[in-house]
Amino acid sequence: MTDQTQLNLFGEDPDLINVEKDPEKSGLEEMEDRAFVRYCEKHTALITKLAELGLPAPGQQFRLVTRRTFNAIQFLEYIVEQETIIDLKMAIYSINFHAAKILINLVNAGKIQAVEILMSNLRNKAHREKEEIVRKMFLEHPRINLFFASSHAKTFSCQTAKGNFYTLEGSGNLAFNSRVEQYVIDNDKSLYEFSCSWMKDIKIFLEGKKELEYTPK
Repeated sequence: MTDQTQLNLFGEDPDLINVEKDPEKSGLEEMEDRAFVRYCEKHTALITKLAELGLPAPGQQFRLVTRRTFNAIQFLEYIVEQETIIDLKMAIYSINFHAAKILINLVNAGKIQAVEILMSNLRNKAHREKEEIVRKMFLEHPRINLFFASSHAKTFSCQTAKGNFYTLEGSGNLAFNSRVEQYVIDNDKSLYEFSCSWMKDIKIFLEGKKELEYTPK
């Protein structure tokens, strides 16, 4: 991708990515679905603060419900308070400026060493305009690799310097709201590898298609 293409990605040339709201079809229909099956120790909780729960040990899974104003970026902040993230894979449907700045600050501080983000292009015009500055922030960062697809996924998976592999999946976006949200957080290497695998598959499949634009590093 040329520098000029990066500058125009969300500006003068909107045809570079699929910006329709919920298109009837995308290239992803041709791909086979992926499944991950395993058995693990499970715990459930209704939390008010992450510190009350802590982080799962290897092989553990926590299922969480939140009812207060909460932003899923707080999970990342909590992890890096305990250990450095070596690699982070994220699938984002919606992110606000506050969460984007937190993510970039964590990367700049060395608490997160590398990030790859699959960002949804299923956004209407108003949302695209609000998130344009966020996307450009990611595009211009040397340690953030960004690509786009018709996606509603909301998850991140990471490897830490202490040898943990945390994966968070849930209903909440990376924005503050006071709705009831449900999350699952695991500490499992094979689940992290599964996340890396399916994201890589989508990126390879979309090479050369209008739906995909990314920042090669």
